[in-house]
Amino acid sequence: MSSTDKINETGRRIYDLMLELVAIPSVTGSEQENECARFIHDRLSRWDCFRQNASDLGFVEAPDDPCGRRSVYALARAARPTKKTVILLGHFDVVDVDVCGPLRPWAFDPEEYTRRIGALDIPEEAREDLNSGNWLFGRGVSDMKAGVALMLHLLEEHAAGSAGADFNLMGLFVPDEEGDSVGMRSAISLLAGLQEKEGLDFLACVNVEPVFESSGPAVYYGTIGKIMPLFLCVGRETHVGEYYEGLNSTLVASFLNASLDGASDTVERRGEQVFQPWACLRLRDLRDRYAVTLPERTVLYYNCLTVEKTPASVLEFMKEKAAAAMRDALSRVGHGDWAFRVLAVEEVLDRAAAALGSKERLFAEFSTPETDARERNIAFLSRALDLAGEKGPLVVVGFLPPFYPPRTNEGRNLHERAVRVAASAVRSELSKRGLELKEVEIFQGITDLSYTGFEGRPGDLAPLAANFPLWDRGYGLPLPDLRKIDIPPVVLGPIGKDAHKITERVELDYSFNLLPSMLKLFISSIVRCHCRANAD
Repeated sequence: MSSTDKINETGRRIYDLMLELVAIPSVTGSEQENECARFIHDRLSRWDCFRQNASDLGFVEAPDDPCGRRSVYALARAARPTKKTVILLGHFDVVDVDVCGPLRPWAFDPEEYTRRIGALDIPEEAREDLNSGNWLFGRGVSDMKAGVALMLHLLEEHAAGSAGADFNLMGLFVPDEEGDSVGMRSAISLLAGLQEKEGLDFLACVNVEPVFESSGPAVYYGTIGKIMPLFLCVGRETHVGEYYEGLNSTLVASFLNASLDGASDTVERRGEQVFQPWACLRLRDLRDRYAVTLPERTVLYYNCLTVEKTPASVLEFMKEKAAAAMRDALSRVGHGDWAFRVLAVEEVLDRAAAALGSKERLFAEFSTPETDARERNIAFLSRALDLAGEKGPLVVVGFLPPFYPPRTNEGRNLHERAVRVAASAVRSELSKRGLELKEVEIFQGITDLSYTGFEGRPGDLAPLAANFPLWDRGYGLPLPDLRKIDIPPVVLGPIGKDAHKITERVELDYSFNLLPSMLKLFISSIVRCHCRANAD
């Protein structure tokens, strides 16, 4: 069982606020996400700085979101006007509690959950943490209501002491990080607008996500990217009694998947970090009923993690793999002399639009009961293939949602260098307390920090939108605004373990006693670094 008697006064206030936040079961896609946004907004609206400057606090609507979700932004300004601004970022949605089994009734009551979890058969490491009294269990305590509570505390302290502050502190509270990041995607234009209209200089964006790779304090200087490659394999239909007259699309898909899923040539590396290979997340034919006809169409899509690869380079890789898989499948059934094609989604849409007379008509005539963004895109692409009159053998390649650009810190400019200098100040302070700060280049979990800018060339993004079946129709990014901002990302948050599992938990001592002061040191060090540079 966890014990809170060793948490100091400041930490206790943050801890109690975390319990209030956790009590709101803001599962991704539920109405409680909006309830949590209202809770945060209502709390902030009581502060003097936002009563006096109402435009500095508000909601950001997520366009075309069926759940009507909203982010909350709060800009706590320094008393003396300044452009220097640091962003605190956090998400208030959590994953569901299905895995919590018999503890589901108490998943959002962390103290009771912690009292009860010891009766279950849990992993030895989790039991050791439970017995230590230094960990609190429950849904969202780690990922990431502790961080959100910490953000609110830091904002309140900054607002109360703004007379002595020489920078602005902005809080950005977003929904749907565990889904398709509708919150952060809709906040991109807010940040670009504040940068353009007010000239705000965003020195860094600090995500107070929990650190999972270490049992001690850690800082991450970048975040991994993600793209979702899509393959629609089209064979040639025939009765199974005349197998060699056609081509089974599932055979093409099987060769394709064997060459991609877990393959070493899909792995990216950066320094000593090795990232995960492509993983197939869906492989199915597109028939909706049983038949003894060879399946004509089979779809596959993948989780592809990126650090340096761009949509343009991934698309070329996909074309090569699709062609090789088709050659292997045709050779298997003795049709090595058959002609085949590999088409990009863009080509299929252009041909379908030409058949109808315009792209507007192509999109206007499409409807589907599918609610999942990926399935809607697949259904639309299959329909476009029909309208284009395209027949196999062929493979269509393109992309599905979501898309997360990678973000790194190469020390390219003062903003990026200041983040590393600030981390050194935290490392030095923690060492005095017998703690080591682990420094990691890339956070390997997907985070909203991906949307703090785009590091590639403008042309690198063009193939993404062009080869995304329903781009800007239920899913999209304000690409011009994304290219306007370039905010150094960093993860510096509580210590957590087992996100999304029954044993999700947050460490108490460092996370509530030390981390608040370390974050303040980190932020003030960034600002001082910029002030010194400007003075020079």
